[in-house]
Amino acid sequence: MNSKPAVTIYEVARHIGVSPAAVSSVLSNHYLERRISEKTANRIRKAIKELGYVPNMAGRRLRTHRPLTRQYDIAILTSFEAPLPLVGQALHAIQKEADKRSDKHTRYAVAIEMFHAGKLAEKPGLLESDRYHGIIITNTLPADDRFLATAKFPYASVVLGRRIEGHNCVLEIPNFVGKRAAEVLIDAGCRNLAVIHGKALTQATSQRVAAFKDAAKAGKLATPAVIECDGLQPRDAVAALDAFLGGGGRCDGVFAVTDSLAVGVYRAFQERGLSIPNDAAVVGVGDHEIEEFFNPSLSTLAGANDTMVAEAIPLLFNQLSGKTEHPQEILVVPPVYLRESTNRSRRPRKK
Repeated sequence: MNSKPAVTIYEVARHIGVSPAAVSSVLSNHYLERRISEKTANRIRKAIKELGYVPNMAGRRLRTHRPLTRQYDIAILTSFEAPLPLVGQALHAIQKEADKRSDKHTRYAVAIEMFHAGKLAEKPGLLESDRYHGIIITNTLPADDRFLATAKFPYASVVLGRRIEGHNCVLEIPNFVGKRAAEVLIDAGCRNLAVIHGKALTQATSQRVAAFKDAAKAGKLATPAVIECDGLQPRDAVAALDAFLGGGGRCDGVFAVTDSLAVGVYRAFQERGLSIPNDAAVVGVGDHEIEEFFNPSLSTLAGANDTMVAEAIPLLFNQLSGKTEHPQEILVVPPVYLRESTNRSRRPRKK
């Protein structure tokens, strides 16, 4: 990152011969209301980029700041309703990179900001240039994705786990997780498959469910049972799976689209006296640090969180440095961890 003193709005104005107010209007996306032409607005944007001007959010909010210090305000945007492991990983990675790049003229503020699932478009100031310098967005629902498809952010941005045209995106290879989950269960000898998920499906989870069904069909199995939960907490999975089994549903292999649901699957089977993996094998997604401590340890498709974050952070900071011109799409392959929950090789023979 540039370690020179921060460029001011007055320097940008002098550079192209306009007023500071004109520069400010372009930065706040109010230039049309001020009757500033698109041609002039583009000249101002070009000068901002050439000179490396960075809006000082702290100065605008507090009106007291050191004028020669640039502060980059970075936010991770996620929904209230989503699990937070991926967000925690991204937060630590951003802060680590920010600490490396900070100096006497450059500093960073990193925050997590929340929105209600499906209502990202209602977040105030999201499309204004004086709100953030950079954002990472994750855990969106289809309504949010439709908004993103039409939105153009005036600052650095990366979308995690989603493919949105026109945006920088880092995501797992589509269909890999669902397909591989089905293959793991089929290889374990399962013939009656089920998939358990929340009511609100994201782009990633809907692809996992569809790919799981397709792989079961390719393996000449019946269409997997779909067990829908009210939410993504373990208690939601317990209630949904208990209702499925209580209603006569049968399964000997379960794919939980998040590991939080896998916790509930374990509890529901255990409460009914069913053994994992002997009565039913289970595979999850995420591979958080607790998976090997499940009893039995949980087989997982890792969801590529570590790899996605490792790709997303330099992509974000390259945008902040002006090194990335066009949107990029980066695909990563999730690792597979086979553990005891799908190991049926020592399954006792029925008498």
